[in-house]
Amino acid sequence: MLLTLTTTHRPATDLGHLLIKHPDRAHAFDVPVGTAHVFYPEADEQRCTAALLLDVDPLRLAGARGRGRQQAPTPDSFTLGRYVNDRPYAASSLLSSALSKVYRSALRGESRERPELARTPIPLEVRVPVLRCRGGADVAIRMFGPLGWAVTAAPIPLDERHPEWGDSRYVDLTLTGTLRVADALNHLYVLLPVLDDAKHYWVAPDEVDKLLRAGAGWLADHPERDMITRRYLAHRRALAGLALARLAERRPTDEPAADEATADEATGDGT
Repeated sequence: MLLTLTTTHRPATDLGHLLIKHPDRAHAFDVPVGTAHVFYPEADEQRCTAALLLDVDPLRLAGARGRGRQQAPTPDSFTLGRYVNDRPYAASSLLSSALSKVYRSALRGESRERPELARTPIPLEVRVPVLRCRGGADVAIRMFGPLGWAVTAAPIPLDERHPEWGDSRYVDLTLTGTLRVADALNHLYVLLPVLDDAKHYWVAPDEVDKLLRAGAGWLADHPERDMITRRYLAHRRALAGLALARLAERRPTDEPAADEATADEATGDGT
């Protein structure tokens, strides 16, 4: 699965300082389900693109699932489905976890070489060529649009040779906007698994803190915060209730509480 981050800020190669990954090198990181690679398909003063490629090992993925608890049956939870599924190809919580490991400092907005630039919004383009999006392209727009992104979510057909079969559950996602790199990465960290609406690991209580930390400054005021919270926490009622209560404390006291059912009901989500 692949995610690219591009900037046209001058000099564009400063992106390497913000991500703390040198554009002239290929970087590899071991993750529980395989190997995460960071490389730069293009890198000059006018335009620079950093690519995060997650190479998933199906055997390691199946082993990781076997060691963890499943909160609910999933489409690939039957025996063969552990090895034959879309997880190596479609962006999901696997990519989100890899992003948090390889871009850890960038997520915190830290850059020893370019601290001022790390605090500055710059022109960015994010591309996720294959993203499983429960609820369709409209949900992707509702998630990223309020955060300052121009969103293009093109449905991917089931088979280009048979258009009568319709679209698949996947979209080709492109985001463009002028944001801090840290903000862009935190949006992706939270919203990729939210759009997929599935997690590859057991959701424990500490996930509430992770959500609130990554959502600082934007989640409390997001019009879809209830859907985001429930999906991120795998529809675990107690954890979602705790997170929403803590988010409510961060909202202005005169702001009316959102209808917690509205967002998910629109796309058939349950709690």
